[in-house]
Amino acid sequence: MVSGAEIPMKLAAFSFLAALACAHPLPVTGVVVHADASSTSVTVTAHLPALEGADPAFEIPRRLHLRLDGEAFSPKDSSVERDSVNDTVTWTAREDRHASAIAVEAPLFPERPGDTTAVLIYRGERLSGTMALTPAHPSGSEGERLFSVIRRFISMGIFHILSGPDHILFVLGLILAGGSTRQLCGVVTAFTLAHSLTLSLTALGIASLSPRVVEPVIAFSIVVVGLENLLRRKPLFPLRIGLAFGFGFFHGFGFAGALAEAGLPAHAIGWSLASFNTGVEIGQGFILLVVLPVLFVMRQKNEHGSRLFTQFASVAIALAGAVWFADRLR
Repeated sequence: MVSGAEIPMKLAAFSFLAALACAHPLPVTGVVVHADASSTSVTVTAHLPALEGADPAFEIPRRLHLRLDGEAFSPKDSSVERDSVNDTVTWTAREDRHASAIAVEAPLFPERPGDTTAVLIYRGERLSGTMALTPAHPSGSEGERLFSVIRRFISMGIFHILSGPDHILFVLGLILAGGSTRQLCGVVTAFTLAHSLTLSLTALGIASLSPRVVEPVIAFSIVVVGLENLLRRKPLFPLRIGLAFGFGFFHGFGFAGALAEAGLPAHAIGWSLASFNTGVEIGQGFILLVVLPVLFVMRQKNEHGSRLFTQFASVAIALAGAVWFADRLR
């Protein structure tokens, strides 16, 4: 017979293993379109594993749903280059036709969860349009309407926070030990303010930090909040707010990396940035709405079991962060 204390511990173990299995960077397929007065050229850069052994010279044009003035892109010649260092392949093609309107109707790899097709459109040397295509928002056109931009970037922000186990575990580590509504709101607000600031500064080109620094620090932040839960019998909220704010800066740089890969529409940079950040906050709020009531009920029903669950979950969080930290230092 399984005791009440063992059930939450088994749930925590399952969650820990699931999060560890899902910890991977968001894949992005790049499409760059150059249109001039007499021709249109396209460059597609894809991750080789996404092709699953298929011939890039055949598979990429088969998957690329590009229309010029309503007609399918039909190049006369193309070339393929492989980059074994980055494990990518680049397909380049050109058609001798001017395009007044350019539309991409589907992401290249809709069957791969989380894969985003980032499209950049140039008119001569000027960037005239950007798109971020996913199965949820599969098509885009040059000069996308504002409402569509807002909807797309909110969805992207929600997906990024919910598909990023490192961000989720950091937030869970901050709230796991409990506290009053006011205290927990203070912790979450500090995290939100910090990551919103660095996300905005990075997306606008004002500040930047290498992923080689950002990603290990994000993993280290998870170790810290897990250990802090274990080493203190009761959480010290001024310290916890400081951790949320300090490490929140680095999580903001991580969010900015995903946003930069998608590209910001030139005609709606501010709206895109605000929408993505709003999506992140919606996803974060969803996590809190699910987890906080469960923690509250556990504490009311079985205080001893709740304490054991907090300890076990904190160990799992710290171990996950340690594994990611070691991996990201390579």
